[in-house]
Order: sequence, then C-alpha cells, then structure tokens
Amino acid sequence: AVVDDVYKQNKTIGQSQYLLYDNDIVPSRETLLSLLLDIKTSSIEFNLSYEKLPVNVTVTSDEHNSSIEFQCQPSMSTGRIYQIVCRLWKLKSQLFSLTLDDDAKVDDDYELKDIDESINDFKFKLISIADVKCTITYQNDVIILSTTDDTVLSTIMKEVLEKFLIPIDDIDLYEFHFMDDSDEPIHIALDDTIIDIRSLLLNGLNIIPMQLYKKPDVII
Repeated sequence: AVVDDVYKQNKTIGQSQYLLYDNDIVPSRETLLSLLLDIKTSSIEFNLSYEKLPVNVTVTSDEHNSSIEFQCQPSMSTGRIYQIVCRLWKLKSQLFSLTLDDDAKVDDDYELKDIDESINDFKFKLISIADVKCTITYQNDVIILSTTDDTVLSTIMKEVLEKFLIPIDDIDLYEFHFMDDSDEPIHIALDDTIIDIRSLLLNGLNIIPMQLYKKPDVII
C-alpha cells in the first residue's frame, strides 16, 4: 500500500488538500505506507494541509531499491532531511552520510534555499560509511544492513525485525542462519558479535550473508 491509497480511500480529502507527515513534509503519493508506519503504535499520523509545499526532495541509497521523495519548505535544513530519511529507512544515522547527487557535501545546518534558491527540485544520496554490512534474506525479501564489528547479533535482530515490520516482542520466535555453500544452515547465536562471525566463519569478509528464519518448533 502507498500514500496514494490513503487519498483514494478518503473521499473527504479535497483536491487542494495534502497529507502532512511529521508536521513538515508531504510524502509523495508513491511512498510506501510501511516506511511511515510507527512500529510501536502500529499507526501512521497525518495532518491535512491546504498548503502546497514548493520544494521537492528525492533521496536515493545504494542499500534500498526505492527512493524517498517528499515536498517541503525551502527553509528545511539538510540535517532535518538526513534525520527524516534515517527514520523512514530505520537506519543508524552514525553509519551514513548525506551528500548532494553529485557527491558534494553540505553542512547539516544548510537550508535548501542556501544551496540554491533558484531551484525547487533537490536530489541527495545517502551513503554508507560503515566498514561492515550484513545482507539478510527473509522469505522473498533481501535487506542490506550497515553495522560495526562490536555490534551484538541481538541488536541486529531487533533492527531486522523492525525493517520487516515484525513486532520486537516476537524476537524469541526468530533466529539467524549463516548462508554458505554447505547443505546444512549454520545457526548464529544472538550473543555473538559481528567480529566473532567475521573471524570464525568468514575469514574477515566485510559482507556477511545471513537468513532470518522463524523457528519451526514454535507455535503461535
């Protein structure tokens, strides 16, 4: 489901009204509702606005197949844009950097109008600065997760469940398997750290392939 479905299903929304999210952006109609979902409350809160925000922002990432696009005011700072995309993509902000589409860096306190007040369409890239990444497969989906050597697998598990919109309370129902060429999956303990996995299983590789499994002996 996407934001456009909300417009279509709510006939009371007029043609000159817009769904305002987090009080300062209007997500594009193609935005997945799952990105906007607050997993703690299992809800999305919009406010109706009659103001058509004048600036369009698009952010891409090599870790995501789709971009994030929204409209905002020219007074929005790049730091706020960074905060928004990290929140929607459920990322650790310290592991990423936001640049313009041409790789030029901008200060967090720069407002869009400071970059170029003559344009109303800005394109940014979110770049991972992490030394280690995990690729996690679950059913038919694959996500890429930037991380650090000292991160405990239980922390990775919580991040993965959040990305797949699985309640954190169900963490005991899931486990990680290491993906290699053997016929039998290798179970990974959640109290291991990333450096444990790299040193014992992967000979120091910096991309760790894993699968998320629901434990077969657990009945909900």
